[in-house]
Amino acid sequence: MSDRVIKVAIVQTKTMPGTTREEKVDHVLPLIEQASNDGANIILLPELYTTDYEKFYTKDPEYFAEAEPSNGPTMQAVGELTQRFKNIVIVPYFEKKAPGIYYNSAATVGPGGTVIANYRKVQVASVQVLEKLYFRRGNAFQVLETEFSPNAKFGTIICHDRRYPETSRIMAMMGAEIMFCPTAAPGYAAGVHWDIVNRARSVDTGMFTVYSNRVGVEWEKHYFGDSMIVDPFGEVITRAGDQEDTIISAELNLDDVDKARIAVPTLRDMRNDLYVKYYSNPSYDELL
Repeated sequence: MSDRVIKVAIVQTKTMPGTTREEKVDHVLPLIEQASNDGANIILLPELYTTDYEKFYTKDPEYFAEAEPSNGPTMQAVGELTQRFKNIVIVPYFEKKAPGIYYNSAATVGPGGTVIANYRKVQVASVQVLEKLYFRRGNAFQVLETEFSPNAKFGTIICHDRRYPETSRIMAMMGAEIMFCPTAAPGYAAGVHWDIVNRARSVDTGMFTVYSNRVGVEWEKHYFGDSMIVDPFGEVITRAGDQEDTIISAELNLDDVDKARIAVPTLRDMRNDLYVKYYSNPSYDELL
């Protein structure tokens, strides 16, 4: 068997409407510890875990008080666990970068107990949800390599980003073998908007993709869960269904990335030189 095997886990949590950031963090820490005890090398939490996502469907200036910096108390608490278990946890949160500057972010807390990367959502949602009232857009992608064997290369995007094939393709072009995508997906994002889109991102890129979600009713929205891990061929390895406060995990054989990209060489055959011609002057803009 290949020695390029890594264990990843998703913590799928119940909604906790009306609770504080501290209460949400205290709730998830034992679940992170459980996944770590089970041998998970990388653990993913749902999008904006430290908040009531329902708030971002409303106009509530007072909710900015729930934001914190990338080295804030949430990351410090999670860092105590990653330092103990020598693993990685991807923590989505409401980031305060500077006065008036806020992001929908996901911090990667490394084995040393500190934040080793901080991804800011590039495609900020703005149709049904009012994210653009709260968050600036991120402007960078990053691929990391684990300090420990098998030196896996991975990156993170967030929720609405997954609807844009370019985001996962860029991850793959930067060398990612695994893409993590925390989400806060309510009922309208289910069905083909969930299953097919998620699986397609693996097919598009020939890499493992990992999607987290929350479960339950939060004010007016129902979050359906169904967190999943997808292999490089687009097959679902495991999914959480509608279970609350559950952990799903899988051992990923990274040799499968090479096999998938040989079988369907989409990255090899990409025509970036041609695509940029159309992206730089999209005819869609002529409709405006």
